[in-house]
Amino acid sequence: MIYLLCFTVVLVALLVFLLSRRFYQRRISQIRYSHDNVRDDYLKQLTTSSVQRENFETILSSMVEGVIVIDAKGRIQHASPNFCQLLELRSKETQGKLYWEVIWNQEINDSLREALAHKRAVRKEIGILDAQESFFSMQISPVMGKEDKLLSLIAVFHDITELKKLEKVRTEFVANVSHELKTPLTAIKGFVETLRNSVNDDPAAVARFLDIISKQTQRLENLVSDLLILSSIESREVRMNFVPEPLSPIVGTVVALQKKAIEAKGHRLTVDVPESLPKVLVDRQRMEQVFLNLLDNAVKFTPPAGQIAVRARWENPYVCVEVQDSGVGIPAEHLSRVFERFYKIDKSRSRDAGGTGLGLAIVKHIISAHQGKIEVESAVDQGSTFRIFLPCQN
Repeated sequence: MIYLLCFTVVLVALLVFLLSRRFYQRRISQIRYSHDNVRDDYLKQLTTSSVQRENFETILSSMVEGVIVIDAKGRIQHASPNFCQLLELRSKETQGKLYWEVIWNQEINDSLREALAHKRAVRKEIGILDAQESFFSMQISPVMGKEDKLLSLIAVFHDITELKKLEKVRTEFVANVSHELKTPLTAIKGFVETLRNSVNDDPAAVARFLDIISKQTQRLENLVSDLLILSSIESREVRMNFVPEPLSPIVGTVVALQKKAIEAKGHRLTVDVPESLPKVLVDRQRMEQVFLNLLDNAVKFTPPAGQIAVRARWENPYVCVEVQDSGVGIPAEHLSRVFERFYKIDKSRSRDAGGTGLGLAIVKHIISAHQGKIEVESAVDQGSTFRIFLPCQN
């Protein structure tokens, strides 16, 4: 059973990796297809009247891609507005100037020089590492005339910065999933082998090993469950059932579920969610998940005999709900990243608490799906306050 569970988890992680990789490759293919279309259309327009060429330039100017046309001597014949916006240029005046007098980036200039010298296409990805890191897919195509004479070059630039960010997120996600899976799987395997090879019967040791295996299996189960929840929300595979609901019963249900955990640590819980508050349009099951995750974190990261409060008030056009604790708090430098997947401030502390690193990411996605917003205030050793804003029912 344990090995079957482990195999299932690994299979889920592999499926996530393959799907995200397929999406990235398909998007790159679409960009290349766009580049080829621009080049082919330009070749056709070279043989048409000047009026049609002007119309074609108008079309180029309206394209999302940045387009630049350079003659055989390296002078700019046309530069689309988007090209000028995508790249930082030496001069706003581009018409008739040599390309290297206008373009700062040395890698782009070297590529244009290579295409002019060898009369061949050049395709590259250009990274510009400035204050705002950006990436471009560049396709340079030669336009040839009779007797293999170079007439001009047409270069198309597509901003792939967001794609690169998605690729980075995908890579980090796979790495994080692999790491999170490896730890419990290694523990389970090690203790199973210890039990299997044990010569002396030691009931106490056997019970302790089985308890560790059980906890690590539960950890795997929690991780798989959170992965499936996050995946379904992000992909919008699960349709939410939005219904006007009062918040008081929702919070009451979650508090009842956490009652034993709260009492076990001796926390003092204060709940102030007036029944007179306006109703909010929510998916009750998902909203319970939000408050369950936030309250669970408050219980886990608040020392024994601490204080936890759940309060709500009307801040037109929102109902604001706060989950506040007197726990260990979050350092200021981590506040902007606490809603990222697998982001853990203290990995060892989170592991001991049984967290998967996905709880707050799930909360953020659910709140976003409700057209709401979430924010956090915290200080080390002074506790944290998570504040949710949900639109009131119209």
